[in-house]
Amino acid sequence: MLTFLSKKMMSRSFKKTIYRFQELKPISFKGSFGVYLHVPFCYSKCSFCPFYKEIYTQRLKELYLKTLLTEIEDADISGVAKWVYFGGGTPNTLSLEELSKIVNLLSSKVKIENMGIELLPSLLTKDYLAGLEKIGFTKISVGIESFSKKVSNLTGRTDDKKMSYKEIIETAKKLGLWINVDLMVGLPGQTEKVFIGDISEISNIQPDQVTIYPYMSIRNNGRSTLPEKTQFRFIEQAAELLISSEYTRKGVWVFTRGDELYDSSRDELIEDYAGFGPATFSTGEGYKIVNPDLFSYVFAIKNGKKMAFIAPKTKATDDWRKFARMIYDLKCEPSDSFPEYIKYYIKLLKATGYCNSGHLTKKGIFFTHAITKTVVESLPFPLQNPSTVENYSDYLSFKNDALKRMN
Repeated sequence: MLTFLSKKMMSRSFKKTIYRFQELKPISFKGSFGVYLHVPFCYSKCSFCPFYKEIYTQRLKELYLKTLLTEIEDADISGVAKWVYFGGGTPNTLSLEELSKIVNLLSSKVKIENMGIELLPSLLTKDYLAGLEKIGFTKISVGIESFSKKVSNLTGRTDDKKMSYKEIIETAKKLGLWINVDLMVGLPGQTEKVFIGDISEISNIQPDQVTIYPYMSIRNNGRSTLPEKTQFRFIEQAAELLISSEYTRKGVWVFTRGDELYDSSRDELIEDYAGFGPATFSTGEGYKIVNPDLFSYVFAIKNGKKMAFIAPKTKATDDWRKFARMIYDLKCEPSDSFPEYIKYYIKLLKATGYCNSGHLTKKGIFFTHAITKTVVESLPFPLQNPSTVENYSDYLSFKNDALKRMN
């Protein structure tokens, strides 16, 4: 009952966010903050992915690159980028030369402490991995999702790789790149036997980090055939196997060998960050900001202005994000920065056996699975959810105008 009520309360809190599509006044990022860059291209669209993407063409990529460089050049940013993440889409649809241009421009404005990139394994070569290291990337994340060819094919992926997964891991390690592997539970055709086989394969390839996501249902990508509780049970089985293989649990879905961590979702929960590229999020100066689709993004910046979905960033939402980050890290410690109602809520979790001595119990970990998944699924993605935009018709008019003028 407490889990059900908590999910409902959390979902309601995030759904209160309402955006307005309008011209964005310049926002400054100074001191210490994060940077996220969205590369929206894919060669095919995977059924499980809820994030914004366009089918790759050379023309669209050239328009995107030119616009992205302009957006970064015009941005009022200085200081230290605690983290930089390239996500997608498929960031390695960009060449090494194109990535280098982006990183060089960004480096001319901020000092980069560490930099990661998401990669589609079927596109990788040894030369590409070596090039990433030369550019300055320190961490990579490879989206395997499942080692099963049958499961991959059912999601819309092909298995035509230039390198084996083991070769990718070994090459990355030799180059000094910290490597995360993403797996998912709840994919079509992924039985318990198949999923446990996926986890067992980890001991063969031995990445530095393994992240296991439950299937996320975000408006346009349907639902998993596996019930939520079954997904969580599978992840807990995986946790036992990974811990027995000398991995340490660093979060509800993250397991590592060593002290490093590649986890953009975790970092974005509590820190302000500047987002670049279509559909990317930013948070700063009391606002949540989401860039529009690729065509509107290119058209607006080409004409000397920046359009975005903008909403006030409320203290209540920030407090719940901090709470989500705390339990995501499997902790349960009241902070002085929490309001009284969240401190009381933590006391209630302790009293009902969800946490003990500042850490979540087994019961609390299942609670955290449900809450973390609810937070992600409840985030107001304005491009996927028109109900979160008060003037969505204005956005559609702008987008249609952009499409006409670009064709």
